[in-house]
Amino acid sequence: MRHTIKTAAITVMLCLGLMCLAGVAQTPSYRFQQAVDLLESKGDVPGALKLFEELAKSPDRSVAARSLLYVGSCHEKLGKDGAQKAYERIAREFADQAEAATEARTRLAALGRAPSAAERTAMTTRRVWAGRNIDVMGAASADGRYLTFVDWDTGNLAVRDLATGQNRALTGKRAYADSPEFALDSHVSPDGKLVAYTWYNKDYFYELRLIGFDGSDSRVLYRGDKLEYLYPAGWFPDGKRLLAVLRDNNKNHQIVTLSPADGSVRVLKALDWRAPWRIGISPDGRYLVYDRAVREDSPQRDVFLLSVADGRETLLVEHPADDAALGWAPEGNAVFFASDRAGTWDAWMVRVSAGKAEGAPELVKKDLGQAVPMGFTRAGSFYYGLIIGMNEVYTAAMDPATGKLLGTPVAVGQQVGTNEAVDWSPDGQHLAYISDRLALGVRGISIRSLATGAVRQLSPPLRYIRALRWSPDGRWFVVRASDKQGWGVFLVDSQTGQVTTVVHTKPLVCAVWSPDGEAIFYLTGPRIAVRDVSSGQERELFRSAVAPSSGGTLVLSPDGRLLAFATRDPDTKAHVLNVMPAAGGEPRELFLFHDKDSHQTPTALDWTPDGRQVLFLRRAGQKNEVWRIPAEGGEPQKTELAMEGLRSLRFHPDGKRIAFSAGRQQYEVWVMENFLPPLQAAAK
Repeated sequence: MRHTIKTAAITVMLCLGLMCLAGVAQTPSYRFQQAVDLLESKGDVPGALKLFEELAKSPDRSVAARSLLYVGSCHEKLGKDGAQKAYERIAREFADQAEAATEARTRLAALGRAPSAAERTAMTTRRVWAGRNIDVMGAASADGRYLTFVDWDTGNLAVRDLATGQNRALTGKRAYADSPEFALDSHVSPDGKLVAYTWYNKDYFYELRLIGFDGSDSRVLYRGDKLEYLYPAGWFPDGKRLLAVLRDNNKNHQIVTLSPADGSVRVLKALDWRAPWRIGISPDGRYLVYDRAVREDSPQRDVFLLSVADGRETLLVEHPADDAALGWAPEGNAVFFASDRAGTWDAWMVRVSAGKAEGAPELVKKDLGQAVPMGFTRAGSFYYGLIIGMNEVYTAAMDPATGKLLGTPVAVGQQVGTNEAVDWSPDGQHLAYISDRLALGVRGISIRSLATGAVRQLSPPLRYIRALRWSPDGRWFVVRASDKQGWGVFLVDSQTGQVTTVVHTKPLVCAVWSPDGEAIFYLTGPRIAVRDVSSGQERELFRSAVAPSSGGTLVLSPDGRLLAFATRDPDTKAHVLNVMPAAGGEPRELFLFHDKDSHQTPTALDWTPDGRQVLFLRRAGQKNEVWRIPAEGGEPQKTELAMEGLRSLRFHPDGKRIAFSAGRQQYEVWVMENFLPPLQAAAK
């Protein structure tokens, strides 16, 4: 009897399950997925087309619109007429299906048919890619279907299909452990068949390479042994010329064209150290648009046009604020740029004719944000990376004896997400930190009053300011930065922002003051040196074949007797935290990070106010932890401070508070659509 009941129950359950599966199989979404699998897994284009055509009649408007997209795609694959009709139907009947309608307009533009005025809708912005480890050093394809980017887990150049959300590597590098090589900036050719990209090779030189969009036939187009850096800036409309920027060891820049056929180079414009940030090519290939610093003594940037034929440069957008070129509208007679003239970073447009501005700039979008341009599509959509997270400066109370936090860290920056590196004034009344503006590499120094909260800005004529330290008398900052002659150690007047060069040297990691303010210690490559500020006389304190850890720093004990720093053994890859006499001598190992910890890149942060312990960083998952270890040696102990992206830390002169920077630069990819008004004629 029990057996009969059990058998009957199983039979009923199986029948119900089959009925449920049958019901699921009949849903439009399930059938749509079957059609997609038939197309992409089995390659049955005719069979998939038949299914998509049936699903295009579905009452489910989302399924119908997406099916029509595949109908058009299948017709294109089969070389048949019908693709344009499918896309036109979406644009006409499915405007409520935003993503499908946008893709349809993009595909129509790729087929040579621009959307009609009736198909244009109000300006929209939408996010197309979000998550961790998103890179924006690439560009959108002309049809808006793909984005190139760097996969920083491996260093590979990769491509993202925006329709499916799938990523595909173009280069074959497996992991950083295989080699130190990696890709950087990239641009897709107008026909979508090639990608130009920068490659940092195993010999530590930059190359400009070409690779097929399917990952085939990678080749070096240009390499110069004396070249410090180069990057592709875009393709000319005919696909026969590539635009690039070359920077030599003297920091001078050239805007050039290269022939993909034979690698021949033509210089369009020679510039000094004031480099363009982004360059746009007019649709007719006759003009370039870019921004650069106007004067050597000011970081403020304006927008310029350059005639490709004769190299004549003209000022297009001039304003006391910062202006950054974003690109050239596909119609050919408008330039799109970002500006902070209204107090926030907004999107603006200026009409252009015959290489000159026509009328005043027009506001396109308020609060664009910190945008990195990724290019226009033929349909007029603008893709851009949006910086949604960067470093911020915090303060907190900490017990130096125990490493315990006595309160929750509080962010102090006024421009949230753009601040890093910290130091207190010698009297403890001010906090200084470095602020970055729109990721332009134009960094200023912010000085915050603890009494009033007011922030004073310095804008020294330097690029990429790093490792700020206040002089003992409060008059100067010593910074690592770059000027027109290259990387070096500089003094910045804390009142005026005036710059004095201490020494040009590369590579440079960090510079710190002696307690009396008469000398500066600095770590460069495998050597530590001390330089007298007044006389310029220099003495080498230490040299080793062991290089400093990436991102490492040099910190001096409060009494000026000891230096702490981290090194990395080139053979074992292990990191070592060291101390050595500031007067010179052999380093003494404080802590060895074994092979399993070699990825952690320990960084010496600061000394406790009593000079008895060294603070350093260790990596733990997504966070950086602050640890401390006795300067005489012993076991390290973890403090309570741990945050993602924590980099620098400084004790207040009273020894009871700390300031530090933390955070992680993150991006999202967005697209702006239907924002360019109909324009009358292309630039002549």
